[in-house]
Amino acid sequence: MYKIDLEKERDLLDRQITFFHFKKAEKKINKCLKVAEKRKDYFYFFYFTAQRFIIQEDFVKALRYLELCLKTQADDGYSYNEKAICLAELKRYTEALACFDKGISLADYKVSLYHNKGWLLNSLGKFRQSIICFEKALELESNRVESIFSLGDSYSHLGDNIRASKYFNRALGQVKSKSSYIYKEIKKRLS
Repeated sequence: MYKIDLEKERDLLDRQITFFHFKKAEKKINKCLKVAEKRKDYFYFFYFTAQRFIIQEDFVKALRYLELCLKTQADDGYSYNEKAICLAELKRYTEALACFDKGISLADYKVSLYHNKGWLLNSLGKFRQSIICFEKALELESNRVESIFSLGDSYSHLGDNIRASKYFNRALGQVKSKSSYIYKEIKKRLS
Protein backbone atom coordinates (compact mmCIF):
# COMPACT_ATOMS: atom_id res chain seq x y z
CA MET A 1 0.00 0.00 0.00
CA TYR A 2 1.27 3.47 -0.95
CA LYS A 3 2.01 5.54 2.12
CA ILE A 4 1.97 9.32 1.84
CA ASP A 5 4.98 11.09 3.31
CA LEU A 6 3.50 14.34 4.61
CA GLU A 7 6.93 15.92 4.96
CA LYS A 8 7.63 15.40 1.26
CA GLU A 9 4.16 16.69 0.49
CA ARG A 10 5.06 19.94 2.27
CA ASP A 11 8.04 20.38 -0.05
CA LEU A 12 5.87 19.76 -3.10
CA LEU A 13 3.18 22.12 -1.81
CA ASP A 14 5.78 24.85 -1.27
CA ARG A 15 6.79 24.59 -4.94
CA GLN A 16 3.18 24.63 -6.14
CA ILE A 17 2.39 27.77 -4.18
CA THR A 18 5.65 29.43 -5.23
CA PHE A 19 4.79 28.89 -8.90
CA PHE A 20 1.17 30.06 -8.42
CA HIS A 21 -0.35 26.62 -9.06
CA PHE A 22 -3.12 27.22 -6.54
CA LYS A 23 -5.61 24.63 -7.85
CA LYS A 24 -3.00 21.89 -7.59
CA ALA A 25 -2.02 23.20 -4.15
CA GLU A 26 -5.64 23.07 -2.96
CA LYS A 27 -5.92 19.44 -4.08
CA LYS A 28 -2.69 18.57 -2.29
CA ILE A 29 -3.86 20.34 0.88
CA ASN A 30 -7.17 18.46 0.85
CA LYS A 31 -5.40 15.14 0.33
CA CYS A 32 -2.91 15.83 3.11
CA LEU A 33 -5.61 16.99 5.52
CA LYS A 34 -7.49 13.72 5.01
CA VAL A 35 -4.33 11.71 5.64
CA ALA A 36 -3.38 13.74 8.73
CA GLU A 37 -6.90 13.44 10.11
CA LYS A 38 -6.96 9.69 9.52
CA ARG A 39 -3.58 9.30 11.23
CA LYS A 40 -4.59 11.70 14.02
CA ASP A 41 -1.45 13.65 13.26
CA TYR A 42 -2.35 17.02 14.72
CA PHE A 43 0.84 18.75 13.67
CA TYR A 44 0.28 18.12 9.97
CA PHE A 45 -3.44 18.75 10.31
CA PHE A 46 -2.71 22.20 11.75
CA TYR A 47 0.00 22.85 9.16
CA PHE A 48 -2.11 22.01 6.11
CA THR A 49 -5.10 23.87 7.55
CA ALA A 50 -2.85 26.93 7.86
CA GLN A 51 -1.83 26.44 4.22
CA ARG A 52 -5.49 26.45 3.19
CA PHE A 53 -5.95 29.82 4.91
CA ILE A 54 -2.76 31.18 3.35
CA ILE A 55 -4.06 30.38 -0.13
CA GLN A 56 -7.32 32.09 0.82
CA GLU A 57 -5.24 35.06 2.05
CA ASP A 58 -6.74 34.83 5.52
CA PHE A 59 -3.43 35.35 7.27
CA VAL A 60 -4.92 35.88 10.72
CA LYS A 61 -6.53 32.42 10.72
CA ALA A 62 -3.40 30.91 9.19
CA LEU A 63 -1.35 32.36 12.03
CA ARG A 64 -3.62 30.72 14.60
CA TYR A 65 -2.99 27.31 13.07
CA LEU A 66 0.73 27.94 12.72
CA GLU A 67 0.87 28.77 16.43
CA LEU A 68 -0.77 25.39 17.07
CA CYS A 69 1.88 23.79 14.84
CA LEU A 70 4.63 25.39 16.85
CA LYS A 71 3.06 24.34 20.13
CA THR A 72 3.03 20.79 18.80
CA GLN A 73 6.51 20.89 17.22
CA ALA A 74 8.49 23.96 18.35
CA ASP A 75 11.52 23.29 16.15
CA ASP A 76 9.76 23.18 12.77
CA GLY A 77 11.46 25.51 10.31
CA TYR A 78 8.65 25.35 7.77
CA SER A 79 6.13 26.57 10.34
CA TYR A 80 8.37 29.54 11.13
CA ASN A 81 8.68 30.22 7.40
CA GLU A 82 4.92 30.22 6.93
CA LYS A 83 4.35 32.25 10.09
CA ALA A 84 6.85 34.86 8.89
CA ILE A 85 5.10 35.12 5.53
CA CYS A 86 1.75 35.66 7.28
CA LEU A 87 3.26 38.31 9.55
CA ALA A 88 4.77 40.06 6.51
CA GLU A 89 1.42 39.99 4.70
CA LEU A 90 -0.10 41.61 7.80
CA LYS A 91 2.64 44.30 7.63
CA ARG A 92 4.25 43.11 10.86
CA TYR A 93 7.69 43.23 9.29
CA THR A 94 9.92 43.28 12.36
CA GLU A 95 8.17 40.20 13.76
CA ALA A 96 8.36 38.53 10.34
CA LEU A 97 12.12 39.05 10.07
CA ALA A 98 12.61 37.71 13.59
CA CYS A 99 10.49 34.70 12.69
CA PHE A 100 12.58 34.00 9.57
CA ASP A 101 15.72 34.23 11.71
CA LYS A 102 14.26 31.78 14.26
CA GLY A 103 13.38 29.36 11.47
CA ILE A 104 16.87 29.65 9.97
CA SER A 105 18.44 28.99 13.37
CA LEU A 106 16.43 25.75 13.59
CA ALA A 107 16.55 24.62 9.95
CA ASP A 108 19.39 26.34 8.12
CA TYR A 109 19.07 23.79 5.31
CA LYS A 110 15.56 24.97 4.30
CA VAL A 111 15.98 26.99 1.13
CA SER A 112 12.54 28.59 1.47
CA LEU A 113 13.55 30.35 4.67
CA TYR A 114 16.40 32.19 2.94
CA HIS A 115 14.46 32.92 -0.21
CA ASN A 116 11.41 34.23 1.61
CA LYS A 117 13.47 36.35 3.98
CA GLY A 118 15.11 37.79 0.86
CA TRP A 119 11.66 38.45 -0.63
CA LEU A 120 10.66 40.43 2.46
CA LEU A 121 13.93 42.38 2.58
CA ASN A 122 13.56 43.15 -1.13
CA SER A 123 9.98 44.33 -0.51
CA LEU A 124 11.26 46.60 2.24
CA GLY A 125 13.85 48.14 -0.06
CA LYS A 126 16.78 46.43 1.67
CA PHE A 127 18.23 45.18 -1.59
CA ARG A 128 21.80 44.47 -0.50
CA GLN A 129 20.56 42.37 2.43
CA SER A 130 18.10 40.56 0.15
CA ILE A 131 20.94 39.64 -2.21
CA ILE A 132 22.73 37.87 0.65
CA CYS A 133 19.63 35.79 1.34
CA PHE A 134 19.03 34.91 -2.32
CA GLU A 135 22.68 33.92 -2.75
CA LYS A 136 22.44 31.66 0.32
CA ALA A 137 19.30 30.09 -1.15
CA LEU A 138 21.23 29.41 -4.35
CA GLU A 139 24.10 27.87 -2.40
CA LEU A 140 21.59 25.34 -1.11
CA GLU A 141 19.71 24.88 -4.38
CA SER A 142 21.59 26.29 -7.36
CA ASN A 143 18.69 26.12 -9.81
CA ARG A 144 15.98 27.65 -7.61
CA VAL A 145 14.42 29.80 -10.30
CA GLU A 146 12.57 32.19 -7.99
CA SER A 147 15.81 33.02 -6.17
CA ILE A 148 17.59 33.58 -9.48
CA PHE A 149 14.77 35.87 -10.64
CA SER A 150 14.75 37.69 -7.29
CA LEU A 151 18.50 38.31 -7.51
CA GLY A 152 17.86 39.97 -10.84
CA ASP A 153 15.11 42.05 -9.28
CA SER A 154 17.33 43.17 -6.39
CA TYR A 155 20.18 44.11 -8.73
CA SER A 156 17.71 45.97 -10.94
CA HIS A 157 16.57 48.05 -7.96
CA LEU A 158 20.21 48.83 -7.20
CA GLY A 159 20.69 50.06 -10.77
CA ASP A 160 23.07 47.23 -11.71
CA ASN A 161 21.35 46.38 -14.99
CA ILE A 162 24.16 44.13 -16.23
CA ARG A 163 23.84 41.76 -13.27
CA ALA A 164 20.06 42.08 -13.30
CA SER A 165 19.93 41.05 -16.96
CA LYS A 166 22.30 38.14 -16.29
CA TYR A 167 20.02 36.73 -13.58
CA PHE A 168 16.80 37.41 -15.49
CA ASN A 169 18.18 35.57 -18.53
CA ARG A 170 19.36 32.69 -16.36
CA ALA A 171 15.91 32.45 -14.75
CA LEU A 172 14.20 32.68 -18.12
CA GLY A 173 16.05 29.59 -19.31
CA GLN A 174 14.77 27.55 -16.37
CA VAL A 175 11.24 28.75 -15.72
CA LYS A 176 9.37 28.31 -19.00
CA SER A 177 7.65 25.03 -18.20
CA LYS A 178 7.33 25.69 -14.45
CA SER A 179 5.39 28.93 -14.16
CA SER A 180 3.83 31.01 -16.90
CA TYR A 181 3.37 33.88 -14.41
CA ILE A 182 7.08 34.08 -13.53
CA TYR A 183 8.00 33.57 -17.20
CA LYS A 184 5.86 36.60 -18.17
CA GLU A 185 7.38 38.68 -15.34
CA ILE A 186 10.89 37.91 -16.51
CA LYS A 187 10.04 38.76 -20.13
CA LYS A 188 8.54 42.04 -18.94
CA ARG A 189 11.68 42.90 -16.94
CA LEU A 190 13.97 42.10 -19.84
CA SER A 191 12.01 44.32 -22.23
